Amino acid sequence: MSQDADPNDLAVPMFEILRSIGFGDHGNPHHFNIGTLFWSLTRLFGCYERIISTLEFPFSERPFLEADIENFIVRFRIVLNDIAYVLWQLLPQNARGLKGPKGGTHPKNKEVSIVAISDYLKANPTLYPELADALARAQPWISRLKNDRDNVVHYKSKALVFDTQPPSFALVNAAGTERSETTPDGGSRLVLEPIPGFVNGQLLALHNFMHTDLAPAIRAYAVRSNFKLMTVGWNERIRCIGTRTFKTQNGVVA
Repeated sequence: MSQDADPNDLAVPMFEILRSIGFGDHGNPHHFNIGTLFWSLTRLFGCYERIISTLEFPFSERPFLEADIENFIVRFRIVLNDIAYVLWQLLPQNARGLKGPKGGTHPKNKEVSIVAISDYLKANPTLYPELADALARAQPWISRLKNDRDNVVHYKSKALVFDTQPPSFALVNAAGTERSETTPDGGSRLVLEPIPGFVNGQLLALHNFMHTDLAPAIRAYAVRSNFKLMTVGWNERIRCIGTRTFKTQNGVVA
């Protein structure tokens, strides 16, 4: 990490390119719904911090860990849908087959599903090759988080934490359709997932998706579409509970 780098700040290049498109092409750096995405990210980083900060405690001293894992999963899907809303704003309003936001009463209170945007881009790879490629690379872990969130919210799944080293968890549900594996004696057992690996891995995947894959894809799409780009001049970084821990845990220096 450079001497001038702040360990509490996290660079967000995706925000920077969206603001430059908003300012240059729409005369408004706030054109895209980045504010909502920012607040959703801070909530997700808060869930992350609550989980990571308790893993070193004895098993009996982390009674809320299971609920925190479930909340992390649900919050993660909210962030993905907020990203989908921004992408919907970026695409042409008259794009054939592109469905608008659903729910709520005010247009800005509605949401766009990350699954719907992914499916649309997958069906139109020649129109939006940059964006389609970025979403395609992220599809495996996006599908995992979607399924986990749906199971928690709709299908009675709950997180169970196990006192292993490191602490691990499994999602179990009423129907017994959770992930399992065959044992050497022909039985079955729950597939346990180390909590640090899951939480760090998913948040790092999101960070890389947004700022390593999606940010340059948005820029390439904007250039190819002849959008006007105008630098706002803001140092696009976020700082909230959890960013310092995230950078330390994952070796992120930007």
